[in-house]
Amino acid sequence: MALHELGHKDHTKTQYELNRELCELQADRSMIHHLLEEELKTMDDVSDFNFVRFMEKYNLKTIANESMVIEEYKVFVEEKGYFYEQC
Repeated sequence: MALHELGHKDHTKTQYELNRELCELQADRSMIHHLLEEELKTMDDVSDFNFVRFMEKYNLKTIANESMVIEEYKVFVEEKGYFYEQC
């Protein structure tokens, strides 16, 4: 997925070779962040967000992905006030 690859833009070859798993997780989080942002923009009420359907839609299958989706959702709703901007 292109958004995942964009998450690698700040990784050097050496960083990737030494910490491949960390780089992949960072790229996944970046991808999830952007996908979730776009998904929430289409919703009238972000409290109706269903993370299971979101994960199925984008073929996200790992527990790490699930945790990232939930954490990123909380960031948009709680820290960025996304819910209030969209109402």
